[in-house]
Amino acid sequence: MKGVTVWWIALVVLLASAGWCGAGEPIALGDEVRLEPIEEGVWLVVHQFAGGNNSLLVRCDEQRFVWVDTPCTDEATRLVHEWLERTFADPNVVEINTGFHNDNLGGNGYLLSRGVLCYGSDVTPRLIAECWTETVRKVLPYFEGEANKKYRDILIRQKLVAPNRLYPLTEGLVLKVGPETVEVHFPGPSHTVDNVVVYFRGRRLLFGGCMVKALASRTPGFTGDADMVAWPASVRKVLARYPDACIVVPGHGRWGGLSLLRHTIGLLEEYNRLHP
Repeated sequence: MKGVTVWWIALVVLLASAGWCGAGEPIALGDEVRLEPIEEGVWLVVHQFAGGNNSLLVRCDEQRFVWVDTPCTDEATRLVHEWLERTFADPNVVEINTGFHNDNLGGNGYLLSRGVLCYGSDVTPRLIAECWTETVRKVLPYFEGEANKKYRDILIRQKLVAPNRLYPLTEGLVLKVGPETVEVHFPGPSHTVDNVVVYFRGRRLLFGGCMVKALASRTPGFTGDADMVAWPASVRKVLARYPDACIVVPGHGRWGGLSLLRHTIGLLEEYNRLHP
């Protein structure tokens, strides 16, 4: 019996680390947006914008929520926000953008119109103004084919809206939201020069965003705005800073544990070795 118990505990730990254990069934919000419960009060928000783009919604107390990143568009963001308002009494939402791409803040326009505070670094507005048009030009080849035409059209037309609550990038930010302490940390350049991670101390929950790759990833993905030399070193700093994180959420793909950080480091170092 003891051997069975040990085996069962090991299986549960393995499933959790692989991101297979959730806290309920997925909730579909239209054809391209769904919520996947990770644990009680935590939802992965997946926007199928020509692929799975993750944001994270965390309930900190009865009324207060922290939403890290947005879906890629105002319309997809609206669907999630309306679900929140239908499901919870008078929800108070704070948004944190982890970078300047549309899968970090493409829904800011809608959220700001609803009075939601959107936090972002002081570097992000400048990058939107100076770099977004060029980023779109570089990313369009990833959206080839007739099936992706609507996404190409959105990207070409989309005007990104900067966050309205800025903090110094290199200093980061700490928010106290109900009983939860939320830490926004910049370890150095990575997928973009302004990507940050967000750590929920009480839950030991890390949103790595586009800095972190899912275990299924075999390439770094879009590198047009990346600092490929600094990126693996930045992830190492995240791993050293948050060694107790139990759940790690990447910007795309399945969540898991600290193995995602180690996988990302190895993936990037191998890529850099093959592309000196």
